[in-house]
Amino acid sequence: MNFERIGLSFRWSFSQLLFSPRTIGMGILALTPVLVALGFRAAVWFDLSPASSGFRVFSILTASVSLPFVAPMLSLFYASGIISDDAEAGTLRYFLTRPVRREELVAGKMLSNLTIALFLFVPSFVLSYYLSLAPSGWQELGTRFPSLLRNLLAAGLALFAYNGLFSLAGALFRRPLLFGLFFVFGWQAGAAVVPGSIRLFTVTHYLHSLIPRDGFAGALAQLTGERSSTSVAIGALVFIGLVTHALAAWRFSRKEM
Repeated sequence: MNFERIGLSFRWSFSQLLFSPRTIGMGILALTPVLVALGFRAAVWFDLSPASSGFRVFSILTASVSLPFVAPMLSLFYASGIISDDAEAGTLRYFLTRPVRREELVAGKMLSNLTIALFLFVPSFVLSYYLSLAPSGWQELGTRFPSLLRNLLAAGLALFAYNGLFSLAGALFRRPLLFGLFFVFGWQAGAAVVPGSIRLFTVTHYLHSLIPRDGFAGALAQLTGERSSTSVAIGALVFIGLVTHALAAWRFSRKEM
């Protein structure tokens, strides 16, 4: 594949996504943890602070909002439209007539989808960390910083895996959004409470295995079953991402338009 043509596809797709109405909506979604953290900060300011510490608030946000909801939704609403968006806009046939291989076109689009998801998720996640822990002082912020980095690593790998998975769904199915919603809220939610090894066929199992054990998120992860080792969890998320991205590009290159 030609990386220059992939870069052209990436830049065009990213510029289209950055200022689209979809990104405005996803930006609001990404800010959900920040709004909750702001509420906690306001409670501290007016001496209405809940019993929970700032780090516990951040851990709860991470385990209940940022990782299980915001991250997959960002990937789903971008990656699932990898073909349908251009098909509905009437630009797909135009691109297919250009001197760009289908694999290069879809590779650039998948890269732009992942980049915009990270662009929205990471600043919001870091800001929610700061707002939650700032009332506890700079020492607490510094002490808990390694947990923030580990959570960011887990989120980045999960976004990579989800991006590939939902891109593949976009290349395979007519209504990939329905598949994605079922996968996130049906398959993964059910697998988390079913005994046995079925949880190994979910992204959330490996994501939970990477969450630090020193907070609410880590405690919740332990309740959903035995954790995989860090190396296995990282390897599994990378493997899922690489395989699904490759399959999505392969399927698109052979899809009848």
